[in-house]
Amino acid sequence: MKEARLLFSIIFNVSIVVSEIVGGLISGSIALLSDAVHNSTDVLSMIFSYAATKISKREKNEKYTYGYKRAEVVAALVNGVFLMIIGGFMIFEGIRKLMNPEIVSPQIMLPVATIGLAGNILTILFLHEHRYDVNIRSTLVHITADTLSSAFVTMLGILLLFKPWYFLDGVVSIAISTYMLVMGWKIFKQTSSILMQVRPDWIDLNIVKSAVESLEAVLDVHHIHIWTMDGKDAYAELHITLKNQNADIDAVRDAVKEKIHGLGISHATIQIENRSCES
Repeated sequence: MKEARLLFSIIFNVSIVVSEIVGGLISGSIALLSDAVHNSTDVLSMIFSYAATKISKREKNEKYTYGYKRAEVVAALVNGVFLMIIGGFMIFEGIRKLMNPEIVSPQIMLPVATIGLAGNILTILFLHEHRYDVNIRSTLVHITADTLSSAFVTMLGILLLFKPWYFLDGVVSIAISTYMLVMGWKIFKQTSSILMQVRPDWIDLNIVKSAVESLEAVLDVHHIHIWTMDGKDAYAELHITLKNQNADIDAVRDAVKEKIHGLGISHATIQIENRSCES
Protein backbone atom coordinates (compact mmCIF):
# COMPACT_ATOMS: atom_id res chain seq x y z
CA MET A 1 0.00 0.00 0.00
CA LYS A 2 2.81 2.43 0.88
CA GLU A 3 4.58 1.78 -2.41
CA ALA A 4 1.36 2.24 -4.39
CA ARG A 5 0.69 5.58 -2.68
CA LEU A 6 4.23 6.73 -3.41
CA LEU A 7 3.98 5.72 -7.06
CA PHE A 8 0.67 7.56 -7.51
CA SER A 9 2.10 10.65 -5.76
CA ILE A 10 5.13 10.63 -8.08
CA ILE A 11 2.96 10.61 -11.21
CA PHE A 12 0.61 13.24 -9.77
CA ASN A 13 3.42 15.62 -8.78
CA VAL A 14 5.26 15.26 -12.10
CA SER A 15 2.19 16.78 -13.76
CA ILE A 16 2.28 19.66 -11.27
CA VAL A 17 5.98 20.33 -11.96
CA VAL A 18 5.41 20.40 -15.72
CA SER A 19 2.48 22.82 -15.39
CA GLU A 20 4.47 25.13 -13.08
CA ILE A 21 7.50 25.17 -15.38
CA VAL A 22 5.36 26.02 -18.39
CA GLY A 23 3.40 28.58 -16.39
CA GLY A 24 6.56 30.13 -14.95
CA LEU A 25 8.18 30.49 -18.38
CA ILE A 26 5.07 31.99 -19.96
CA SER A 27 4.30 34.36 -17.07
CA GLY A 28 7.94 35.29 -16.45
CA SER A 29 7.69 34.44 -12.73
CA ILE A 30 10.94 33.28 -11.12
CA ALA A 31 8.97 32.58 -7.91
CA LEU A 32 6.74 30.13 -9.80
CA LEU A 33 9.82 28.52 -11.36
CA SER A 34 11.37 28.30 -7.88
CA ASP A 35 8.25 26.54 -6.69
CA ALA A 36 8.48 24.20 -9.70
CA VAL A 37 12.09 23.38 -8.83
CA HIS A 38 11.10 22.80 -5.22
CA ASN A 39 8.28 20.58 -6.41
CA SER A 40 10.74 18.67 -8.57
CA THR A 41 12.79 17.92 -5.44
CA ASP A 42 9.60 16.51 -3.95
CA VAL A 43 9.30 14.22 -6.98
CA LEU A 44 12.94 13.15 -6.65
CA SER A 45 12.40 12.61 -2.94
CA MET A 46 9.44 10.36 -3.65
CA ILE A 47 11.39 8.48 -6.35
CA PHE A 48 14.25 7.94 -3.90
CA SER A 49 11.79 6.89 -1.22
CA TYR A 50 10.05 4.48 -3.58
CA ALA A 51 13.33 2.91 -4.70
CA ALA A 52 14.67 2.76 -1.13
CA THR A 53 11.45 1.13 0.08
CA LYS A 54 11.86 -1.55 -2.56
CA ILE A 55 15.53 -2.10 -1.73
CA SER A 56 15.02 -2.09 2.05
CA LYS A 57 12.71 -5.10 1.75
CA ARG A 58 15.49 -7.30 0.42
CA GLU A 59 16.60 -10.08 2.71
CA LYS A 60 19.98 -9.83 4.44
CA ASN A 61 22.72 -12.02 3.01
CA GLU A 62 26.35 -13.02 3.59
CA LYS A 63 27.56 -9.65 2.31
CA TYR A 64 24.84 -7.37 3.65
CA THR A 65 24.53 -8.96 7.08
CA TYR A 66 22.50 -6.03 8.40
CA GLY A 67 20.20 -6.12 5.42
CA TYR A 68 19.29 -3.04 3.37
CA LYS A 69 17.55 -0.86 5.95
CA ARG A 70 19.93 2.05 5.46
CA ALA A 71 18.98 2.36 1.79
CA GLU A 72 16.22 4.71 2.94
CA VAL A 73 18.70 6.79 4.96
CA VAL A 74 21.06 7.10 2.00
CA ALA A 75 18.13 8.23 -0.17
CA ALA A 76 17.25 10.92 2.37
CA LEU A 77 20.91 12.05 2.52
CA VAL A 78 21.06 12.46 -1.27
CA ASN A 79 17.78 14.29 -1.11
CA GLY A 80 19.09 16.74 1.50
CA VAL A 81 22.24 17.50 -0.49
CA PHE A 82 20.19 18.07 -3.63
CA LEU A 83 17.92 20.48 -1.77
CA MET A 84 20.89 22.58 -0.63
CA ILE A 85 22.43 22.73 -4.10
CA ILE A 86 19.20 23.73 -5.83
CA GLY A 87 18.32 26.14 -3.02
CA GLY A 88 21.65 27.94 -3.44
CA PHE A 89 21.20 28.21 -7.20
CA MET A 90 17.66 29.55 -6.89
CA ILE A 91 18.76 32.17 -4.32
CA PHE A 92 21.25 33.44 -6.89
CA GLU A 93 18.49 33.61 -9.50
CA GLY A 94 16.17 35.35 -7.05
CA ILE A 95 18.77 38.02 -6.28
CA ARG A 96 19.29 38.57 -10.00
CA LYS A 97 15.54 38.98 -10.48
CA LEU A 98 15.34 41.29 -7.46
CA MET A 99 18.02 43.59 -8.90
CA ASN A 100 16.42 43.57 -12.34
CA PRO A 101 12.66 43.14 -11.88
CA GLU A 102 10.76 41.90 -14.92
CA ILE A 103 7.06 42.08 -15.70
CA VAL A 104 5.17 39.08 -14.38
CA SER A 105 1.76 37.93 -15.63
CA PRO A 106 -0.36 37.17 -12.54
CA GLN A 107 -3.23 36.01 -14.77
CA ILE A 108 -1.12 32.98 -15.71
CA MET A 109 0.90 32.72 -12.51
CA LEU A 110 -2.06 32.64 -10.10
CA PRO A 111 -4.07 29.68 -11.47
CA VAL A 112 -0.94 27.57 -11.96
CA ALA A 113 0.27 28.31 -8.42
CA THR A 114 -3.19 27.48 -7.06
CA ILE A 115 -3.12 24.12 -8.85
CA GLY A 116 0.30 23.44 -7.36
CA LEU A 117 -0.92 24.33 -3.87
CA ALA A 118 -3.96 22.07 -4.17
CA GLY A 119 -1.78 19.24 -5.50
CA ASN A 120 0.65 19.50 -2.58
CA ILE A 121 -2.17 19.43 -0.04
CA LEU A 122 -3.67 16.33 -1.68
CA THR A 123 -0.26 14.61 -1.66
CA ILE A 124 0.18 15.29 2.06
CA LEU A 125 -3.26 13.83 2.78
CA PHE A 126 -2.47 10.84 0.60
CA LEU A 127 0.80 9.98 2.38
CA HIS A 128 -0.23 11.09 5.88
CA GLU A 129 -1.12 7.53 6.89
CA HIS A 130 2.57 6.56 6.69
CA ARG A 131 3.94 9.68 8.41
CA TYR A 132 5.74 7.68 11.11
CA ASP A 133 7.88 5.87 8.54
CA VAL A 134 11.29 7.60 8.52
CA ASN A 135 11.54 7.40 4.75
CA ILE A 136 8.05 8.80 4.11
CA ARG A 137 8.55 11.40 6.82
CA SER A 138 11.53 12.89 5.01
CA THR A 139 9.43 13.09 1.85
CA LEU A 140 6.57 14.72 3.74
CA VAL A 141 8.98 17.36 5.04
CA HIS A 142 9.73 18.31 1.43
CA ILE A 143 6.08 18.37 0.42
CA THR A 144 5.07 20.41 3.46
CA ALA A 145 7.79 22.94 2.67
CA ASP A 146 6.62 23.12 -0.91
CA THR A 147 3.04 23.61 0.23
CA LEU A 148 4.16 26.70 2.12
CA SER A 149 6.07 28.00 -0.90
CA SER A 150 3.07 27.39 -3.17
CA ALA A 151 0.92 29.33 -0.73
CA PHE A 152 3.38 32.27 -0.90
CA VAL A 153 3.40 32.21 -4.69
CA THR A 154 -0.41 32.09 -4.76
CA MET A 155 -0.63 35.11 -2.45
CA LEU A 156 1.94 36.92 -4.59
CA GLY A 157 -0.17 36.25 -7.68
CA ILE A 158 -3.21 37.77 -5.98
CA LEU A 159 -1.20 40.83 -4.92
CA LEU A 160 0.20 41.38 -8.42
CA LEU A 161 -3.35 41.54 -9.77
CA PHE A 162 -3.74 44.83 -7.92
CA LYS A 163 -0.19 46.18 -7.49
CA PRO A 164 2.65 45.96 -10.07
CA TRP A 165 5.25 45.20 -7.38
CA TYR A 166 7.25 42.84 -9.59
CA PHE A 167 10.30 42.99 -7.34
CA LEU A 168 8.37 40.82 -4.85
CA ASP A 169 8.74 37.92 -7.30
CA GLY A 170 12.45 37.86 -6.50
CA VAL A 171 11.80 38.30 -2.77
CA VAL A 172 9.45 35.31 -2.65
CA SER A 173 11.91 33.25 -4.69
CA ILE A 174 14.72 34.03 -2.21
CA ALA A 175 12.46 33.17 0.74
CA ILE A 176 11.45 29.82 -0.78
CA SER A 177 15.04 28.96 -1.69
CA THR A 178 16.33 29.89 1.77
CA TYR A 179 13.78 27.54 3.28
CA MET A 180 15.01 24.83 0.90
CA LEU A 181 18.56 25.37 2.15
CA VAL A 182 17.50 25.15 5.79
CA MET A 183 15.42 22.00 5.26
CA GLY A 184 18.17 20.42 3.18
CA TRP A 185 20.69 21.06 5.95
CA LYS A 186 18.39 19.56 8.59
CA ILE A 187 17.86 16.41 6.52
CA PHE A 188 21.59 16.16 5.77
CA LYS A 189 22.45 16.56 9.47
CA GLN A 190 19.92 13.95 10.58
CA THR A 191 20.90 11.34 8.00
CA SER A 192 24.62 11.95 8.53
CA SER A 193 24.14 11.30 12.24
CA ILE A 194 22.45 7.98 11.48
CA LEU A 195 25.21 6.92 9.09
CA MET A 196 27.86 7.97 11.63
CA GLN A 197 26.04 5.82 14.22
CA VAL A 198 25.42 8.77 16.53
CA ARG A 199 23.29 7.99 19.58
CA PRO A 200 19.60 8.64 18.80
CA ASP A 201 18.22 11.79 20.39
CA TRP A 202 15.41 9.91 22.11
CA ILE A 203 17.84 7.73 24.08
CA ASP A 204 19.68 9.12 27.13
CA LEU A 205 22.94 7.25 27.73
CA ASN A 206 23.06 8.10 31.45
CA ILE A 207 19.50 6.93 31.99
CA VAL A 208 20.29 3.62 30.28
CA LYS A 209 23.37 3.16 32.45
CA SER A 210 21.51 4.02 35.68
CA ALA A 211 18.58 1.76 34.79
CA VAL A 212 20.80 -1.28 34.16
CA GLU A 213 22.94 -0.66 37.26
CA SER A 214 19.76 -0.47 39.35
CA LEU A 215 19.31 -4.22 38.84
CA GLU A 216 20.30 -6.19 41.94
CA ALA A 217 22.70 -8.57 40.17
CA VAL A 218 24.56 -5.84 38.22
CA LEU A 219 27.73 -4.25 39.57
CA ASP A 220 28.28 -1.88 36.64
CA VAL A 221 27.70 -1.44 32.93
CA HIS A 222 30.34 -0.18 30.51
CA HIS A 223 31.32 -0.10 26.83
CA ILE A 224 27.84 1.17 25.98
CA HIS A 225 27.18 1.76 22.27
CA ILE A 226 23.76 2.91 21.07
CA TRP A 227 22.85 3.60 17.45
CA THR A 228 20.03 3.42 14.93
CA MET A 229 19.89 1.87 11.49
CA ASP A 230 16.96 3.81 10.13
CA GLY A 231 16.15 6.64 12.53
CA LYS A 232 13.32 4.61 14.07
CA ASP A 233 14.69 1.53 15.86
CA ALA A 234 17.49 1.85 18.42
CA TYR A 235 20.14 -0.82 18.92
CA ALA A 236 22.59 -1.22 21.78
CA GLU A 237 25.73 -3.09 22.74
CA LEU A 238 26.85 -3.14 26.37
CA HIS A 239 29.04 -5.04 28.80
CA ILE A 240 27.67 -6.04 32.22
CA THR A 241 29.77 -6.83 35.29
CA LEU A 242 28.06 -9.07 37.84
CA LYS A 243 28.21 -8.77 41.61
CA ASN A 244 27.98 -12.51 42.10
CA GLN A 245 29.80 -14.99 39.85
CA ASN A 246 27.11 -17.59 40.59
CA ALA A 247 24.26 -15.41 39.33
CA ASP A 248 21.91 -16.82 36.71
CA ILE A 249 23.38 -15.24 33.54
CA ASP A 250 20.33 -15.90 31.39
CA ALA A 251 18.05 -14.33 34.00
CA VAL A 252 20.31 -11.26 34.25
CA ARG A 253 20.44 -10.88 30.48
CA ASP A 254 16.65 -11.10 30.23
CA ALA A 255 16.23 -8.53 33.00
CA VAL A 256 18.63 -6.13 31.29
CA LYS A 257 16.86 -6.48 27.94
CA GLU A 258 13.49 -5.89 29.55
CA LYS A 259 14.79 -2.81 31.36
CA ILE A 260 16.34 -1.12 28.31
CA HIS A 261 13.48 -2.12 26.01
CA GLY A 262 11.30 0.11 28.14
CA LEU A 263 13.70 2.96 27.38
CA GLY A 264 13.23 2.65 23.62
CA ILE A 265 15.96 0.16 22.66
CA SER A 266 14.49 -2.52 20.42
CA HIS A 267 17.50 -4.85 20.21
CA ALA A 268 20.59 -5.29 22.38
CA THR A 269 23.74 -7.40 22.40
CA ILE A 270 24.82 -7.98 26.00
CA GLN A 271 28.15 -9.35 27.17
CA ILE A 272 28.14 -10.67 30.73
CA GLU A 273 31.39 -10.48 32.72
CA ASN A 274 32.58 -11.44 36.19
CA ARG A 275 35.31 -8.81 36.03
CA SER A 276 35.12 -5.42 34.38
CA CYS A 277 37.07 -5.08 31.13
CA GLU A 278 36.73 -1.29 31.22
CA SER A 279 40.05 0.50 30.79
